[in-house]
Amino acid sequence: MYNFLHSTEFLVIIFTLTALLVGMIVKPSHRGQAETSFARGLMSYDPDTTPRVEFSCMESGEVAIRRCGLPGLTDSATVALAITRIGFDIAIEERITEGSYLDPEANAATFFIGPLGHERYHISYNSAPCSLFLATTLTNRPGIAFTRTFPAS
Repeated sequence: MYNFLHSTEFLVIIFTLTALLVGMIVKPSHRGQAETSFARGLMSYDPDTTPRVEFSCMESGEVAIRRCGLPGLTDSATVALAITRIGFDIAIEERITEGSYLDPEANAATFFIGPLGHERYHISYNSAPCSLFLATTLTNRPGIAFTRTFPAS
């Protein structure tokens, strides 16, 4: 009598089904489409030159982001953010265009993004011009405000 349980065909079928099952288990969940928006900063001067990002959550769901410690800029400089959102992950890329050296000094820029839902977000902030990066979480609830300094290079 032929024993099907010990045959090569049976083992190949079991191996194939196991591989299919593992593939279904490790498949990432659907995160949604990437949405990219842009924000231009309002330039200002801050006496504290520590490179940092300040977050403030508004009642409307908007989030004010203040980037401080920008080196060697003036009021006519442009600091802009490219904000890519996928689900609850937000990736921010900073872009800097220098202005006229004759204008008053500025080392901070304020941005408003959103409105965002009252959820918990994972934020990565990359400043390629300054070679700085930080990652943090943001629980968007009215009145929440916190500061994150960039790690020392």
